[in-house]
Amino acid sequence: MKLNHSIHLHSIQNARELGGYITADGRRVKNGVLLRTASLNGISDEDIRLLTDVYHAAHIVDFRMPMEMTGAEDPPIGDAQYHHLNVIDPAALPASAQAMPDIDIRKLDLIQMVQLSEQSGMLNENMYIGFLMSETGKKAFADFFNILLSTDPDRAVLWHCTGGKDRTGLAAMLLLSAFGVKEETVVSDYLLTNEYNAQRIAGTRQALKARGCDDALIEKAVIVFDAVDERFMRNAIAYLKKEYGSVIGYIRGGLKIEQKEIDFLKEKYLI
Repeated sequence: MKLNHSIHLHSIQNARELGGYITADGRRVKNGVLLRTASLNGISDEDIRLLTDVYHAAHIVDFRMPMEMTGAEDPPIGDAQYHHLNVIDPAALPASAQAMPDIDIRKLDLIQMVQLSEQSGMLNENMYIGFLMSETGKKAFADFFNILLSTDPDRAVLWHCTGGKDRTGLAAMLLLSAFGVKEETVVSDYLLTNEYNAQRIAGTRQALKARGCDDALIEKAVIVFDAVDERFMRNAIAYLKKEYGSVIGYIRGGLKIEQKEIDFLKEKYLI
């Protein structure tokens, strides 16, 4: 099956780009320079060469928490600069999840990870609002915009979290909104994760069904590991409209990115 916006990495999940999306005023996002993926841990030499020689990656932005990175660090990608921009403030998580940094998540199985995610608020459909409104999240997304502002527009910026779907999806939502891409297109980009991860989603369902898990637990596991839920993004966008008037209002007021900087990004990345 041909997947829209693919960047043709064979060793990395959910690897795609924002290039080709059309803005409300009829311009188009440049191809090959705004890349979003899952974690780069385990990337093949062939895919490193693709990011280096074809996309000329200049910056790698990692939105993961430190506990997600231990033993799963990104390898060097050519001469690209690496940036760790943690979105989730552990102190803002519910008290029941305060021990998360002390847990080796690599040793947890699927069901334990679902339970931990539920305790930490990661299965709440308002989860993204917390990411966007925390000072940790605001700083991470503001720094992301500032990296884009400083980058050679002919070289790629790649951003990711663990699955390339939630924090990565919020960064894509903010950037596409700044460009003036319509909300329905923004949400469609977010939902592409479910197409890119279709085999993984089916595998997770099959594995848990074989263990006798009920449908409710299986669907929670799918959202934790592989899929996205439209309600999460719709709720986040609606909240930003309510609090800031629009997503761009949040970028200006919450992230302190000035309108002239937004206009500069449009000139860099739209054709």
